[in-house]
Amino acid sequence: MFAGVGLWLSAQGMWTYLEVVLHKEVPNPFVGDIAIVLHLIPIVAALALRPDIESQRLGLRSLDFTLLFGWWLYLYLFLVIPWQYIVLDSKIYGIDFDVLYFAGHVVVLSVCAHAWRNSTGPWRTAYGSIFCASCLYAVASIAASVAIDYGKYYTGSFYDIPLLVSIVLLTRMALVGRHTGSVWSSHDARFESAHPWVTSLVITASTSLPLLAAWAVFSSSAPLLIRQYRLALTLAMMVFVGTLRSIRQHVMDKEFTRINDELHQASVTDALTGVRNRRFLASMLEKDVQQALRLYSTLETNTRNRDLIFYVVDIDHFKFVNDRFGHQEGDALLVQVAERISAAIRHSDVLIRWGGEEFLVVSRFTDRENAEILARRILQSIGREEFNLASGKVRRTCSIGWAAFPWWQELPEAVRYQDVLRFADRALYEAKNAGRNTAVGMLPDRAGSGDVHRPFGSLLRKETPTKTVLTVGP
Repeated sequence: MFAGVGLWLSAQGMWTYLEVVLHKEVPNPFVGDIAIVLHLIPIVAALALRPDIESQRLGLRSLDFTLLFGWWLYLYLFLVIPWQYIVLDSKIYGIDFDVLYFAGHVVVLSVCAHAWRNSTGPWRTAYGSIFCASCLYAVASIAASVAIDYGKYYTGSFYDIPLLVSIVLLTRMALVGRHTGSVWSSHDARFESAHPWVTSLVITASTSLPLLAAWAVFSSSAPLLIRQYRLALTLAMMVFVGTLRSIRQHVMDKEFTRINDELHQASVTDALTGVRNRRFLASMLEKDVQQALRLYSTLETNTRNRDLIFYVVDIDHFKFVNDRFGHQEGDALLVQVAERISAAIRHSDVLIRWGGEEFLVVSRFTDRENAEILARRILQSIGREEFNLASGKVRRTCSIGWAAFPWWQELPEAVRYQDVLRFADRALYEAKNAGRNTAVGMLPDRAGSGDVHRPFGSLLRKETPTKTVLTVGP
């Protein structure tokens, strides 16, 4: 809006300088006429791209604005300039100028009416005011343009009053719009994307070029120099538009890739805690399992850091927090618990919201002999300090059950990782039965490690070295 007003002021300033300061009659054609025509384009672009809707990135908006501005400049250079600088004809110049200027106002009013109809709240008021100011400005400026053709216009005449009033109104609405926040809603029918308007204008700009080129060569009655000029100008414009559209397509491809990445991340991320969810586990774990099996298939039996350790972490007495402080405070506690667990594990480990107040830690490519270390860190990170809630401070502990994949190191493919997850869950119940604030690890009975047909209960043995009991005092 400010760009449009600025162009108008520059042309008006040049006119006033010639008439008032130099006391000269303004020539017709006038060199400042190009600013008069082009000053409508920033207004059209701002309204067509709907700054109140966050529907496009700034890069796409800038490219669309450049194309719209370039196309309107091309129309001026194609229709008006030849009769000013190639073959001087003030009559045809005035007619073409008035037609193009009138068309510009029609476009401004059409786009403004569309934006006014499809906006709400403060923006609806702003667009309504802009539409009224644009109507006043269109009538006054077209009247002034016709008066110029008949030699009736001069600086300070009656025609300037509605022009100045409309410019003041447009400037005021631009200032109001600066402090009006953008809105976006994908489910509200009242808000429409700016894309249909922009797409229509871009298509119009692109398809008009070969049509105008054909008209300039075969149908126009203009002198040869003007036809040659128009053909060369159209070819240059086609290159310009093609380049812009290629750049725009590249920007859109990058934008689509970014959006797809964001959607993928959202689909594998827990909305409350920001950690991974079960969907991520399904997409990630199979690759890690295959990698672990490949490492165990090597002939080197002393290779370390080949295991995947599953830790199921459950917050002790979490229901008490929900019952006493409410579910909102319970959610805040879960967020803080996730932050503490994330700080306790390695960057290569994965934290997953397993469900409710349960989390799953997948410690990747570690050694089961050191599994107790991570379990101890998680216990300490949860229980060592109080959690800060809006209703006050509360101290919680956690219980952990863990198991290692492969279950049998000698037969790594004998037990599926899904069963190992069940073993870790069974270990969690053992930890709760042991008094909570406890970590229990389940490992196979080494004496029967070669028997894959033994019942589930006999496959599990609570190993004393891997049972960690920590009581964090207040």
